Amino acid sequence: MKKVLILLIALCLTGCIVRNEDFESTCEVNNDTENISDNMSVHVTYDNEDIVKKAVVTRTYKALNDEGKATLEEIKTSATSFNEKYAGNENIKITVAKDEEDEWQLKYYLDVPNLDNDVLNEFMLRKNSVRFFNKMQDENIECD
Repeated sequence: MKKVLILLIALCLTGCIVRNEDFESTCEVNNDTENISDNMSVHVTYDNEDIVKKAVVTRTYKALNDEGKATLEEIKTSATSFNEKYAGNENIKITVAKDEEDEWQLKYYLDVPNLDNDVLNEFMLRKNSVRFFNKMQDENIECD
């Protein structure tokens, strides 16, 4: 009887404690052509209530030949206008992580709860982690 009572008290106390844990996962999309390699990585941090707290979206472009270098310059130009659209948004931090002749890498640090759904859609994100992973699965994108 004493063991049952101790076990019951332990279960009650454990059930009353709310644990706030953060989980992380990374999903990667690779789109390679004969001239350029286009890789996107989405690293999300979410809590035990399935709320995505933050995300880091990394876009890496790598020229595979001389034509790819020309394409890379075009990508840089078009990305500039995309980045200018979000430059004033305090919930998005944009950095150029690598800028070389044959490789260019951008990182977007996103404060997901404070962004609207239209912005999140552009980065393939959702505020709810279950919906995010369902979208990744629908797009046949692997996540760890």
